Amino acid sequence: MKRKIIAWIITGLMVLSLAACGNSSSDEPKEADKSTEDTADGEKTDGYTIGCVIINDANTHCIAFAEKFKEIVESKGDTAIVLAANDDSETLLQCIDDLMAAGVDGIVMESPNATAPVEALREAAGKGVVISAADVLLDIEESEGVLVSQTVSDNYGAGVLCAEDFIKRLDGKDGTVCHMIYEENEAVTTRVQGFLDTIAKHDNITVLEGTQPTPVTQEAEMAVAESWAAKYDEISCVFGGGGPISIAFMRGLESAGVDCGPDGGCLIYGVDGSQDEYACIVDGDYTGTARQQPDELARIATEDVYTVLGGGKIDHDWLTYVDVIYVDASNVDDYYEK
Repeated sequence: MKRKIIAWIITGLMVLSLAACGNSSSDEPKEADKSTEDTADGEKTDGYTIGCVIINDANTHCIAFAEKFKEIVESKGDTAIVLAANDDSETLLQCIDDLMAAGVDGIVMESPNATAPVEALREAAGKGVVISAADVLLDIEESEGVLVSQTVSDNYGAGVLCAEDFIKRLDGKDGTVCHMIYEENEAVTTRVQGFLDTIAKHDNITVLEGTQPTPVTQEAEMAVAESWAAKYDEISCVFGGGGPISIAFMRGLESAGVDCGPDGGCLIYGVDGSQDEYACIVDGDYTGTARQQPDELARIATEDVYTVLGGGKIDHDWLTYVDVIYVDASNVDDYYEK
C-alpha cells in the first residue's frame, strides 16, 4: 500500500527511501557513518531528525497538527518527517518502521488506534528514541517510561458540550439519538461516552442505536446513516464523535431524504472544529461541533520531545488535557475561514 508523506525533509542532509509511506529526498545524501556531537546539556550540534505520524492526511484537523509540528521543527533548523497512517493499523506500524529506518531522534505520535502502536513504540523507546503521544490516549502507562508525555483534547467534555446543546434545543420535548461506535479509537469512544452519560439523565431522550461502520470509511459511514433512515421514522440527533464521521452521517441521511439542520431537521453534532464542519454549519445543515485545538496539541507534544532531547525536565503533568470550544451558528464566524 502506498503511504503518503505530507511533509518533506527540510535540511538537505539525507536521501530517504520510504518504500511503504512515500518518498522524499534532498540533493545531498546523509553519510551512513556521520558522527554527531552533543553539547554539555545534551543537545546535538548537528541537528535532530524528528518524525511525526498523523491519523489521516485528508483530515483538516490532522493537517493543522502536522503544520504546527513542522513549524516548530523547521524553526530550529532540524529535519521534519511527517507520515500518515490514514486510519489503518498496518500503515501505522509501517510508518513507525520507516521513521526508525530514517534514524529519527524523536517521534510525535498522533495514532488512530490506542493499542496498535504500543509494542512498536516500546521497541523504539528502548533504542533511545524520545516519544510523545498526542490526540489519542495510548494504552501506555507513565510508569513504563515509553512516552515522555501524552497530550489529548478534553474528549469527554467535548461529548458533554454537544449533549448539553442537544438537551437545550429539545427544551423538554421527546428526542431520539443515533451515534457512532468506534472501538479502536479511544478519542471517539470517550467523546461518545461523554455524550451518552449526559443525555442519560433525561428521560425524554431515547438512544435508538449505536453502530460501528465496517470498515471505518466515509462510504461505510454514509451507508450506516442510510440504514438508520430506513429503520427509524424519526431521528432527532446524530452524534458522530468526529468531524469527518458526522459529515458522512449527515450526507447519508440527506441522501435518504432526511432533512438535517437546527431549524427543524435532524441535529448533527461532531467533534474536531474543522473548516469542513464550519462550512456545513454556515450552510445550515450541521448543528454544532466541539472545536479541538490541534496546533496546541502538536505544540505541547513537540516541545516535550525537544525538552527531553535537550536534557531538560518537562514542567507539566505527564497527561495534559487541552480545552475544547463549542461552535455553532452563533459563533462560527469567529473560526470559519471564508
